[in-house]
Amino acid sequence: MSNSLRIAAIDALLPQTQCGKCGHPGCLPYAEGIAAGEAINKCPPGGNATIHALADLLQVPELPLALPATPPQVAVIREAECIGCTKCIQACPVDAIVGAAKLMHTVIGDECTGCELCIAPCPVDCIDLIALAPPEAEVQRARADQFRTRHQNRLARLARTEARRRATRPVRPGPVEAPALAPQQPAAASSLKQAKIDAAMSRAQLQKGLKAFGDTPDDGQRQQLAALQQAAERDQQRLAALQSKPAHEAPRPGEQALKQAKIDLASHRMALKAGERRGLDEQALAPLRSAYAAAQQALHLAEERCGKPAPARVLVDKAGLSAPLRQLKTDLAYARAELSKLQRSDTPEPAKIRDAQDRLAAAERRLQAHTSAS
Repeated sequence: MSNSLRIAAIDALLPQTQCGKCGHPGCLPYAEGIAAGEAINKCPPGGNATIHALADLLQVPELPLALPATPPQVAVIREAECIGCTKCIQACPVDAIVGAAKLMHTVIGDECTGCELCIAPCPVDCIDLIALAPPEAEVQRARADQFRTRHQNRLARLARTEARRRATRPVRPGPVEAPALAPQQPAAASSLKQAKIDAAMSRAQLQKGLKAFGDTPDDGQRQQLAALQQAAERDQQRLAALQSKPAHEAPRPGEQALKQAKIDLASHRMALKAGERRGLDEQALAPLRSAYAAAQQALHLAEERCGKPAPARVLVDKAGLSAPLRQLKTDLAYARAELSKLQRSDTPEPAKIRDAQDRLAAAERRLQAHTSAS
């Protein structure tokens, strides 16, 4: 069997969630790593079934999962809380989220792989993961080829967009200053990007560990949770260091400490919310509450030392959307996304674009009529 066929056979056994938990940016790169001798136990969504299939294909011993298994799941956006930031849309590896800037987003359930990559970027924590029942899980697993195709189409679209951007970028006249720094800039950008990925992945692994070990973890599981917590904090600190201002900008004393305190507070708040959503008892929640309270005090102290007052926070009680209004907004988001896709096409078809514009206008009229009537 040639190496390319070997990689394709391995890739066919992976769940195609494109989640990155294996340490690779997608299932195909992990398949290439396995073909080159990498361990076969790094796919939490695939679980033991994938390990068994890979071991049978490659004639190697089965190994225990390196991380807790990820159950079949899909993401759901609490649309009444969505602020339309588009961060989840940019993070989705299979384009399963539709929406537009400052407008409601929604997840296409049949296209979602449950990769969790949309959770970390959401600034308002309005995305939930819903576990699938066994029949639905089987249907999702059967869509692996569909997920692979959507991921490949997304990569191709991003490559076309980048090529058009580079082709239309104006050429600056004159010599480029400091040519010695040019090779370092892509490396620095790549390092920062990798740090963001590592921080998001370590947070996700911590959340999955909390969920997998249940309300009463044993001593060994507590040690694993402590190691995951330390890894999450270490990755956050590394990310904060890379995001800090260069030395020549002379940041004010205490500014970096304030930034780190905010990161620590967000991390502890996320851990507490995850525990509350999972229904942990008060005894299990007590250390999470204590850590969150300590992080709040540390933030207040950092604000005082930095000379910045505590921000004024205003809580807004948002009423939930009615079912008809949610459907109208969803239809509008689909129509807008379809028109945008047609307009970005390499070979735009005027007739289809006009039809899409008519559908968008009709969706806007229906939403406006409903809003006026209510």
